[in-house]
Amino acid sequence: MGIGSRVAGPRCIALVGPFASGKTTVLEAILARTGAVSRQGTISEKNTVGDASPEARAHQMTVEANIAETEFMGDRLTILDCPGSIEFAFEAEAILGGVDLAVVVAEADEKKIPALQVILKSLEDRGIPRILFLNKMDKADAGVRQTLSLLQPASGVPLVLRHIPIWQNGVVGGFIDLALERGFVYREHAASEVVDLSTDEKTREVEARFRMLETLADYDDQLMEQLLGEIEPAPGGGF
Repeated sequence: MGIGSRVAGPRCIALVGPFASGKTTVLEAILARTGAVSRQGTISEKNTVGDASPEARAHQMTVEANIAETEFMGDRLTILDCPGSIEFAFEAEAILGGVDLAVVVAEADEKKIPALQVILKSLEDRGIPRILFLNKMDKADAGVRQTLSLLQPASGVPLVLRHIPIWQNGVVGGFIDLALERGFVYREHAASEVVDLSTDEKTREVEARFRMLETLADYDDQLMEQLLGEIEPAPGGGF
């Protein structure tokens, strides 16, 4: 059942991805930013909500599925952090059959593409809605588009960008939502702030949005007709 199939009710989201891609850290960040925990823990300090077992703490890796709950925009979310190590991959098998969405945590690392390919193929075969979360971009030499090109061979369907980063003094300070055509700047311990786009950011947004729509049009006849007729699709429409 896809996440768009139900009108209401709690949502179940799986965090999946290759070993050491940062899934548990992403879970901790989600819990902190949605107010489920007052302070974001770290793997090195061994104080995260997930990986709380002695074995996980000792090896600093996920050895079993971690379960956490939070609320966001009126929805109750159950988040399942699945192990990425091949030795514990079986933990995710029973979980994936009952989730509404899979968030695939990945990074710009060629060595992890085979594992990513297996994960994406499994999700595709099961028909599970999925989004790709590009992690550790602050440590990557490649840009977002280069990273997407690097990861494309792992996916049987085209990967498209929904968000592009807003850079501030060499650091990602926010993002532009290409579907909504809005810019958001991160705020510590607060909701992101909607901001006006600079001329350069607007140029990047227009170009990236067109690429996104052009790719999606291959799967949407109405969107294809709009693009061929040079009709600008409504922000957020169909996303």
